[in-house]
Amino acid sequence: MNGVVHRVEAHCRKNSKSKVNFLYKSNINYIFDKYENNFKYKKLNRIKGYKQDKGQYDILIQFRLKYCKSKGLINEDIDPLLVKALIAAESSFRERVITKMPNSSATGLMQLLKTTMNILSKKISKEVRVANIDINQEEAREALVNIAAGTRWLIFKITTSPNRKSKSQKVRMYSGVKYYHSWNDDGDVYAKKVFQIYENSK
Repeated sequence: MNGVVHRVEAHCRKNSKSKVNFLYKSNINYIFDKYENNFKYKKLNRIKGYKQDKGQYDILIQFRLKYCKSKGLINEDIDPLLVKALIAAESSFRERVITKMPNSSATGLMQLLKTTMNILSKKISKEVRVANIDINQEEAREALVNIAAGTRWLIFKITTSPNRKSKSQKVRMYSGVKYYHSWNDDGDVYAKKVFQIYENSK
């Protein structure tokens, strides 16, 4: 992958009985190592205006989307370029960045919040019922782990948004991106920004 190393561990830690369906950092790395070659990948367009995008995360994004679809977490294709646009908006492709915004814990490429990570791990909510991910803030700074959790969160938002049954895929995707950020007007501002980046980069 362009000489960039994203995997730190190559083994799979056994989950406890109480968390049999959970993925930890070691599981995420193991799954990528085991199944990466099961899917076909393409070279994605660069995100215009972001010199940090050198295609170094293209395979990771495509793998997670294809893997999640193969597991039935979503029934339609999500354009990986849209996820790249979201990463551009969130972190400008800075893998290990932690936000400097007051009262925010946003971490890594897809700027995962501690609250989001706690929901994904069922520590504060059972809202996400399947394919849960249990990681901490330090682990979320690694590209492969961050993209795994971020795409899981995005898919959850797409498949649970009020517009999930819309006949328009763009409406479904827009709603998911909006709710990835927030349910209020700020979410609309955010989604419009992501989609503008996305459309400009096609």
